[in-house]
Amino acid sequence: MQAAAKLLQLGPLLDRRPTQLSGGQRQRVAIGRAIVREPTIFLFDEPLSNLDAELRVQMRSEITALHERLKTTMIYVTHDQVEAMTMADKIVVLRGGRIEQIGAPLDLYNAPANKFVAGFIGSPRMNFLAGKVAAFDARGVHVALDSNPASATAAAVPVIGDGAAPGIAVTLGIRPEHIALGRGGGSDLTLDATVEQQEQLGAASFLYCSLQTGEKLTVHAAGQVRSRLGDKMTVSFPVAESHLFHQSDGEPAFARVPAPIV
Repeated sequence: MQAAAKLLQLGPLLDRRPTQLSGGQRQRVAIGRAIVREPTIFLFDEPLSNLDAELRVQMRSEITALHERLKTTMIYVTHDQVEAMTMADKIVVLRGGRIEQIGAPLDLYNAPANKFVAGFIGSPRMNFLAGKVAAFDARGVHVALDSNPASATAAAVPVIGDGAAPGIAVTLGIRPEHIALGRGGGSDLTLDATVEQQEQLGAASFLYCSLQTGEKLTVHAAGQVRSRLGDKMTVSFPVAESHLFHQSDGEPAFARVPAPIV
């Protein structure tokens, strides 16, 4: 018991009653009760869900450090994708009891298996825009977005166009952090948006916008962006960073072009 208390920095608290402990301290006590049994596998079922934001950050760090020290398998159940991305060596995404994808955090972020995984991994969540296949060539698939039909003239999404045919309904996904303010270069896709809400975080700004089609678009901009409700702005993003899914079932529309080996 003393070894577990030292590991979790609970030594000075051993004489306290449970009612005298903070939420984070109680969580460490619960972990300590598991450690003294010397299990081969730990199962954490949303252990941080009832803690405030500051304690959640602290406990994420402590559980991660504990895992490094004990070198024991830990299965961690959570609905918080930030916890999953920051703590996991491997993530298993479940929906309705079905495994949607298994992989390292960045593998799921960069190559989501379907629209569900793409929307779950990443904060804020990925933007989804409706469109249709306009054409395809050796560079990939050209998509005409409902919010900007002229987008078909932009660079192609780098996917293998096997099975592509003009008119196929697709959903284009783009992450908020890949969208920039202003008009981009020749390989970027440009959209006109209206600001509906803004969050200033000091080092970054979140802009929640609407498009002419009524679709919503979240922009994660670096620095402090000053705008007001109803402001019109132009945003752009590199088409190469986008993903394509079938509108019908959310599955990937086409296989992505393999990244070059460097």
